Amino acid sequence: LIALPAPAWVAVAGLLVVGFAAAPVFPLLTLTTAERVGGAHADRTIGLQIGAAGLGGALVPAGIGLLVGRTSVERLGPALVVLAVALIALHAAGARGRAPVAG
Repeated sequence: LIALPAPAWVAVAGLLVVGFAAAPVFPLLTLTTAERVGGAHADRTIGLQIGAAGLGGALVPAGIGLLVGRTSVERLGPALVVLAVALIALHAAGARGRAPVAG
């Protein structure tokens, strides 16, 4: 919906859908951290998650704002696609060769 050549309200609706769909991901990942890294490392890992989320929450919107401000709003859709592909690549790189964690 964001990248469609349609009225502005369609892009706003698309952003709302993306926001509502992504909203539960961060709390659930934080909740299941102990299961993924083990109880001994959960506290430090959650600290890193919160720090990375704060940094990403500041830099990504600022970067997108600079891009849109210097070019046009038509760059928003492709920029979000590039970010999504980068996140998929990071996930694939992190999941490769990972051994299961015991309790």
